[in-house]
Amino acid sequence: MWKIIDIAEADYGCEERMPGEPLMVLVCLEAEDGRQCQFEVAENWIISQDLDVGDEWPEDIDSDEDGEAVVKQAEFMENYFDAVEELEESEST
Repeated sequence: MWKIIDIAEADYGCEERMPGEPLMVLVCLEAEDGRQCQFEVAENWIISQDLDVGDEWPEDIDSDEDGEAVVKQAEFMENYFDAVEELEESEST
C-alpha cells in the first residue's frame, strides 16, 4: 500500500505550460516499508479521484507493470532537481 504524503504544484521553472496542457502536480508517495517515490500527474485527475494528503494511492504500484517506470521517473526527477539546485548554486557564486 502506498500513502500520499505530499501533493505540490509542479515546478515549470521559467517555461510556461503549453496551450491546453493540463496543470500538473508533483505527488510524493510512501510505502509501508518506507520507500518513497515522486511523479507528476494531472491535477484534475487528483481532484476527480478525490485524493488528498494522507489518502491511500488508488493503484498498487508494486504489482503494476508501470511500477518500475514510476520508480525510474522518480529517480530521474530527484537527480534532475539536484542538478538544477547545483547549477543555481554555481551561478550564484
